[in-house]
Amino acid sequence: MSQLGANALGGVLEPGRVPDCYLGLRVDPADDAQAAGVLVVAPAALLYPAVPQPGGTLLYELVTGHPDRTPQQLVFIADLAVELRAWPADTWSKARVDPHAAASAVVAGWQRGDLPGLRLDGLTAQEALALERPAMTYVREQLRERLAWQLRRAWRRWLHPTSGRRSGDRFL
Repeated sequence: MSQLGANALGGVLEPGRVPDCYLGLRVDPADDAQAAGVLVVAPAALLYPAVPQPGGTLLYELVTGHPDRTPQQLVFIADLAVELRAWPADTWSKARVDPHAAASAVVAGWQRGDLPGLRLDGLTAQEALALERPAMTYVREQLRERLAWQLRRAWRRWLHPTSGRRSGDRFL
């Protein structure tokens, strides 16, 4: 049962219902010559100890338990903000959820090598903005399609016998 409770439509999240979706987080460039990128991680990265809690757990519930979530779906923080509109207006603040702090903690954990993830580069300025602005749904959907193709390609490479993966290894 979700800590967020029922939304305005009576729907309740089922945390962990779709654990094999992906969370896409913006990664800023190291210098001005690079474009921004997207770090793709498993939703379980939100449960990493360095992620501020209870915010990370609530975000995990929303990512993996939303009724419209499908396997292998790529979800961005802005998508969560849109989905959260079905709950009372002050849900984020009451629950002490700071999505950007959680995202920053996950990216920092990946940069230290503590969390597995896949960086996909080459975002345009408009795509980078769409990751932060809930209203830019059209651009975010186009980006999701493009990145999903790259993600599927990386997954197929990981499945190949020469990838070095062992029995029991997870993709992300």
